[in-house]
Parts: sequence; structure tokens; C-alpha cells
Amino acid sequence: MKVLFLSDTHLCHISWYGWDSRARMEKLVCDLRKEYEREPYDAILMLGDYSLDYWEVGPLYGSYSNGGVSNTAAFIEDYVSQFPCPTYLIPGNHEQYTHEDWEKITGAKRSFAVNVGDCVFVMLDNFGENLNAPVHNHGTYSFSDTDFIFRTIEQNPGKKVFLCAHHFALEHERDEFKRLVRETDAIVAMFAGHTHKSDIICAGDEYGGKLLCRTGNYSYSSMPNPADSMWGWRELVAVGDELTTAYVVPESTVDFGAGKVTVPFHRQDAAELA
Repeated sequence: MKVLFLSDTHLCHISWYGWDSRARMEKLVCDLRKEYEREPYDAILMLGDYSLDYWEVGPLYGSYSNGGVSNTAAFIEDYVSQFPCPTYLIPGNHEQYTHEDWEKITGAKRSFAVNVGDCVFVMLDNFGENLNAPVHNHGTYSFSDTDFIFRTIEQNPGKKVFLCAHHFALEHERDEFKRLVRETDAIVAMFAGHTHKSDIICAGDEYGGKLLCRTGNYSYSSMPNPADSMWGWRELVAVGDELTTAYVVPESTVDFGAGKVTVPFHRQDAAELA
């Protein structure tokens, strides 16, 4: 089994590193198809921020909240439709659509579970408060739904469980979530985007020392040196009982501000999960 996690693609009005959004999304499609030809994968799990549809920065603000233009819908129709395998999307903090509008755009609920082989991925909506708020904002963190996680685990006995969200605010999460992660052996790890980093962190004793694996970006890096967390995706590979993850960076020719440079294909921020 091989699954890719991808987040923070941000189809919008902003150009990054010498690429406008449309050209960047075309490159993403090309990179994913090349990866599939090189080594097929079973699913793509997208963990939010496909747009700046809801955005607190003026004078433009969100393309949808201030102008009725859904770049999330455009991203799905124009680019996700070209991905080479089943793709599942949850919202980020810039997709503050109502439950009804989100389902119209994506064909799915704001939270759900995905089964791939003997693994189940709990796709959480952690920005589900104050949806479609009248005031421009960056979203309201709504905490992880422990009831939904528990039900999903009960419905999938014997499966390895991975918790996925746009963001896990580990220090601020409820005690019941920390306890569930810490005491549930079936929960292997957490995956999230939002930070535009590709790092792996230990969630600490409150979470039983389990890992949070971040999914980088395909827009802009939050690192002082952007090349340290460049465009890419995180993979999860299962071979027998062995589970490994790494951040995959396809080759890109970009301009960080001092002329064009080529970032070569490579893997980074890898770990064994089992």
C-alpha cells in the first residue's frame, strides 16, 4: 500500500517562486502523474488549503467570501480531476464553507473515513466552527472529534488507524483527545498540513509519544530557506508489517529572489512508523 498526503496548494491570485498559480497547479498534476508512473500509489489524501477562498487579508480578502469565486471548486474541476488515482479532500482554514456548500463542491462531507488495505484514515474537520462567518478571518479551530474517531476505530477492528487533519493544535487539544491517542494502540500516527513545513515531531508523553507528520506545501514554504521544505507531498508506504513515511520533493526550477535555481528530486524528513 502507498498513500500520498498533500496540502496547502493555494490556487489563488498570488505567484510564488516565479510560478503563477495555474502554472504551478499544472506542474503539480505532471509531478503526481510522473510519480504514479514511477511507482503507483493507491490514494491521495488532501489535507486542506486548496485556495484562499476565505481570507482575512484586505483589500482583496477571500475570493469566495468577498467575490463569490470558489478556487476550491476550480482546483477540483481543473486539476484534481487529472490525478491518477482516487483523491479525498478535507477542508483547511481557508475553506470555511457550510456543510451543504462543501458537499456540493467536493461530493463529500467535511469529515469522513477512508479505508485503504488494512489501514483506515480518519479525515477530521478541525476548522468546523463559525463557518461562512460574516467577518473575514482565517478560520476557527474546532478541536478533534473524539466521538467520530472512536466510532471509526470500533467499526474497523484490527486495522491500523491514522488521524488526518488540516492542523492539530497539540498543546491546546482537549484532554479526551490526548488520552484517546495515548491509550489507543490502533492509532499509529497523525498527519497534518497548515504549517507549510515537512517536518516530523514527537507529540510528547500526553500523546503516548506518537508522531505528527507534516505534509509540507505546494505553494510557499514557511522555512527561512524555502528549499528546506519545498513543493512536494508526504508518502506513507506499507510493506508487510513495516510502515514508513517520507516527504517527497519533485524537481523544480524556481526563483527564490536571486535568480533561477533547480531543486533536485529528493526525499527528506523520513521515519519508520512500525
